[in-house]
Amino acid sequence: MKYFFFLILGWIYSPLQAQQLFSTHSDQTGEIKRSEAVVVSTRLFTNDTARYHYNQMKHYVKMILPYVDTAVVLFQDIEAQSADMSARQRRQYTRSRESEIKHRFEDRLSQLNITQGRLLVKLINRQLGKNCYSILQDLKNPITATWYLSLARIHGINLSEDYVATENSDLEMIMKNLGYEESEE
Repeated sequence: MKYFFFLILGWIYSPLQAQQLFSTHSDQTGEIKRSEAVVVSTRLFTNDTARYHYNQMKHYVKMILPYVDTAVVLFQDIEAQSADMSARQRRQYTRSRESEIKHRFEDRLSQLNITQGRLLVKLINRQLGKNCYSILQDLKNPITATWYLSLARIHGINLSEDYVATENSDLEMIMKNLGYEESEE
């Protein structure tokens, strides 16, 4: 019975030894490449209110990140598909994609609060490197873009504001902790 126990223990332990914690890739020169590990220090807050605001922002960012990722992919797809189209074809293609987006996301996006809307606009600006007002001008027309700009300003959201990483250090830290690369100013 004792030998059987050691045999089973050895059989279970042997595959565990073969597993690697870090992936290594070697080429012919003998150099080893390892995946990058990001080390982040613990955050010190001045008071509990600052900690609450940071955690609330982190929660909101996690909630809206799927929408941001979808918006970025969609914008890049529209840009790629409509690059060689005429203005009329581009407008028709954009309208068809817009109706698809409204059908898919309008209910969920209308439930966001104003803070989440501000973060959504900032993160789209961050990921695309363009402000939302210029995106609207490209996809729609300047009059419609101005109407959306004024409607957003009534609710305290500035669509024409460019994203500056130094002014949004908490947001940058949250995005870096979630695995997104740093924005380029």
